[in-house]
This record gives sequence, structure tokens and C-alpha cells, in this order.
Amino acid sequence: MFKLIRQAALVPIFLAAFSSLGFTQTPAPRIFFTDLTSGPNTGGETVGAYSGAYVTIYGNNFGTSQGSSAITLNGSSCLRVVSWGTSWLWYQKIVAQLGSSCSSGNFSITVNGQTSTSASIPVNGSTINAAAFTVRSGNIYCVSTGGSDSNSGKFPSSCWGTMPKAVHTMVAGDIAYVENGVNASAEDMGYNAAISIMSAGTAGRPIALVAYPGAKPTVNTSQNYGIRTPNVSGPGPYWTIAGITVTVTQGSEALSFLKPNFREVANILSCPNGTGTSACAELESDGTSNGHFVYGNQWKQAGTTGQSAKTYHALYFSLNDNHVDVGWNDIHNVQGCRGIQWYDEGVDMTDIHVHDNLIHDTACDAINLNGVNPNAGTVEVFNNVMYNVGKGPDNPDGAAVYSCVNVESNGNYSSPVQIYNNTCYNAGNSSTANPSQSGGFSLFVPTLLRNNLVYQNNGQPYLTSDGGCPYVATGSSNNAWFGKGSAPGCSTLSKNLNVDPNVVSISTLDFHLQSGSPLVDTGTTISKLTGDNGGITRPQGTAIDIGAYEYFKGSSSVKITCDLNGDGVVDSIDVQIALNQAVGTVVCGSADLQQNGACNVIDVQRVVNASLGQTCRVGP
Repeated sequence: MFKLIRQAALVPIFLAAFSSLGFTQTPAPRIFFTDLTSGPNTGGETVGAYSGAYVTIYGNNFGTSQGSSAITLNGSSCLRVVSWGTSWLWYQKIVAQLGSSCSSGNFSITVNGQTSTSASIPVNGSTINAAAFTVRSGNIYCVSTGGSDSNSGKFPSSCWGTMPKAVHTMVAGDIAYVENGVNASAEDMGYNAAISIMSAGTAGRPIALVAYPGAKPTVNTSQNYGIRTPNVSGPGPYWTIAGITVTVTQGSEALSFLKPNFREVANILSCPNGTGTSACAELESDGTSNGHFVYGNQWKQAGTTGQSAKTYHALYFSLNDNHVDVGWNDIHNVQGCRGIQWYDEGVDMTDIHVHDNLIHDTACDAINLNGVNPNAGTVEVFNNVMYNVGKGPDNPDGAAVYSCVNVESNGNYSSPVQIYNNTCYNAGNSSTANPSQSGGFSLFVPTLLRNNLVYQNNGQPYLTSDGGCPYVATGSSNNAWFGKGSAPGCSTLSKNLNVDPNVVSISTLDFHLQSGSPLVDTGTTISKLTGDNGGITRPQGTAIDIGAYEYFKGSSSVKITCDLNGDGVVDSIDVQIALNQAVGTVVCGSADLQQNGACNVIDVQRVVNASLGQTCRVGP
């Protein structure tokens, strides 16, 4: 390839084919997470030359149809696109099937010539690329309404008939895809659940129960649990549950996992009659290994007003839940108490990351970190959009806390909890019996507040009177406070904004920033914050914007580099990408190293030179 491009005889051919396509003023694609992180590249449903695992990639700015856009794994076009740009919550998804030539690496998506960036996933104090995928061995099974539990469980005509059969048959490394119309309702294994998980995967070979592409399998049951790991020796960990709609009509817990290393992805959960000390999803861990990865789920109802206790929540981490990442979920209509709760009596937990969620219409706090230790690892809350939270009324068993974020601990720690770039609107309850814990943020642990928008039109304070200024850590800055008078008078707060943030619409509760908003380019630098709640790259201008949303300025924010697929090296794959953009196979964008609005032989040659060890040249 290199030799071909260097031959001067071919240059006129290239020049004749080059188009002058420029940048499209659209945001760059961004990958948030995937449902599976590993799987086989053969052995599943055969469609043409493809028979590997189906993987769903969630993110934004993919476009509504594929067109000339492309997706690769480890730089290879080895995937069959099943669907492109389908809506999910406030973002999108792509479903792709692995082919036999796929190898381990990162998924990469190119739209309008712009290559995707990816979120970082925290794992035990370090991070991995959210687009990473490992190709490995394992069995691929199916469950369908026309199947039978006496079958082999294999595509296309020997699927199993029930999800419990799949769950009790699979071993480490296996995946079962559940087709449309499949439902579980009866008690499974005598554990008061529709599905009881009684086995374990491994770190490198998890077990997965996943919705087939486009399907909506359900667990609709009057049992107390939808899907659970019973409190007996053996079950879990290392499972993925993805794309299942779980409704417990009489019980309290749609998901109940008492072991660590579960991945809960894109499930729809409803617990209309939930109560007690539990939650619609109650998750526990062992405090030492990875906890849970909770991505893209939707809570449609958790509890009933006037009946549920203040100890009943939408999502509850209830036993030594360290090392947890919770992102891109939609939690609303919480008529019990809290959206997200951490609590284990007398235990402070650590390495907790709550980000990029949409939480609204909750009776109590949106996020309650009641028992955290930021000295032992990062505890952070960022990029969340929270509105109409802490609405009340007080629960039958008494008042709670009514805020966007409440932070407490059992010990005294020198490192602060980090709360940054959140949007908090109308938090608090004017009729509670506990008014001193009603307001925007309720802080009882030193907390570093940066780049948050706290917008209070409901008469409630920005900081609760019980947990206010004494806990705002030194270095807190660049927050915007509006609606309830001047900014809090904390000596540790600096560079406050106290002006109308000029969001899109308060009536429709759209908190994106408009052009000219005083929050644009006025945040303080947080180097690890590379994207906003909707997938816009941060920063777009000279500085990060305040709040959960970054204002898109209408130009590509992709860094120009010869590493066109962003895998850390410049090689033949990047050369091919440059050539494709130059000849017009895909739209010119990331390969425009001259930054002249066109991709041509000079850009290709620069990538070739960089692949041979020279410095990447960018600019005229």
C-alpha cells in the first residue's frame, strides 16, 4: 500500500478522483457504551457471511441512516450493520454483527468524515475505552416464542422456548439472544422470582441474556422479584442483562443482584407497588472487586405515592458497593423516595461515578450518596440533568432529604467529593416537615463544586440550610446560581455567576444552552471531562461551558491528527481512511490535514509519512 502511494505515476490518477468535499457542520459521533464487551465472531445466527455476536453501540451524533457512514472494529470493516441511528432515550444506537475476520480492539464510527470519540469507563481506579471489545470463544444461543426448552438453543430453528432455560444452561462465555414476544412470569427455582440466576461467568467470559436486535422481550410477573440472584451460595457474578422490559406488578424489585460485576444495560423497569427497604433495582457487591456498570436503563415507575416508604428507591446500592459506574440512565416517576441511593449502615463506599443521567420527578433526592469515602477513591457526580426532584410529599414513615444531590459519610475525610457540570432545576419541597434539608445541594461531606447550574424557581434555596457552606470545599468555582436571589455567600465559592442562564426553554424543560448564554465558555478546566450529557465534545470554545450541556458551535471539534481512527498508532489503516476520503468514498473530514476544506494526495502522503515514523504535519 505504501509503495503504491509513493509511486509518482499514480498521483494523476488520485488527483483526477479527488473531490472537494468539506466539513459538514455537525457534531462528531461519540460512543457512550456497548451492551456487550466481549463475544464470539462465529457460531451464532448466520446472515450472509456473518455469524458472530450482535453488539449494540450506544452514543450520539450517528445520523438517522448509515449512508456513507461507517463502523469498524479494530480498524477493520468486518461488521454487518443491522440497524443504524435508532433512537434510544435521548441518544442513539447502532446494532452490528461480528464477522469471522473481526479481532479485539475498539469500535470506531465515522460520520461526515469525522471519527468518533469515546467515553472512558472507570474500572478499579483506572479507565478503559468505552468502545473496547474483546473477540473470544463462547456459545451463542437463542430464545423464541416458537422454540422449545428441549431444543439445542441454536439459531435458526432450534431456539429454546424460555428465558429460565437459557439462564440455567449457559456457562461462562455464553450469550443468549431473546426474541420478540418472549415473556417470563411464573416462579423460577422456588425463589419468588421469574428468573433466578444460579451460575457465574468470569471476568474475561461473562454470561449474557440480551434482547435480540429490535426485539422487546419481557418479564411481567406478580412475583416479588423480576430477575434476581437469590441470597444463597453460588449465583453470580459476571453477568450482562440487556434490553429486557421488567415489570413486577405486585413485588418490589425488578432487578435484584446480590453479587458484583453485573452489567445492567438498556432495560426498562417498572415497580408500581414497590415498598419496604428495597428498590426497583437493588444492587449489592462485596466491596473489593468491581461493583456494577449501570448504563442506559429507564425507570418508568418506582413505588406509589402515599404507600411507599422513604427507604424505597428507583436504584439502590445497598451493600458495600464500591467501584460502580452509573451513566446515561433515565430515572423518573419515582413515587417512593430517591432516584439513586447509596447506603450501607456504618459503611463508607468509594470509587463511585454517577454521570450523564436524566433524573426527574422524584419524591426525594435525585442522587443520595449516604456513606462515601472520597479518600479511598474518586467519588464524583457530573453531567447529570436533574429537575423537579425532591418534590415530596413526605413518606408515610417520615420526612427525608429533598435535593438534587445529597452527600453524607460516617467518617471525616480530607479529599472532597466532586460535583461538577450538573444542571439542577427546581429541587426541594416547600411542604416537607424537614425544610432544613430541602434545596439544590445538601452537603455533609467536603465537596468541590465546579461548573454547576443550579436554577431554583420554586422558592427553595441553592444549598440546604443543614448542609451548606461549611462543606463547600476550597477551590469550588465557576458555578451559576439563578432564580433564588444572589449566589450563596460561601467564602470557599469563587467566580459565581448570578444571571439568567438563557437555556432553550423552561416551559418544555429543555436546559440546553442558547447562543449568547453567559454560561458558554465560562467554566473552569476539568481535563478529564471530554463530552457532555448529549455527546457533544467538550470544550467547543475556549473553555468548558457551565452545566450538563455544551453549546455546539457548528464546527468539528475533532482534533486533527494523522491517527485517523484514534487507536494510538498511525498505520496502514489510517492510510486507507485518508485514501477513502480523498477519492470520495466517504466524506472528507478527519483526513483534511492541510485544513483547506478538501482531502487530496498531499493529505494522503502526510499520513503515509507519519506511518513511516515522520512527524505528522498539520496545517497549510
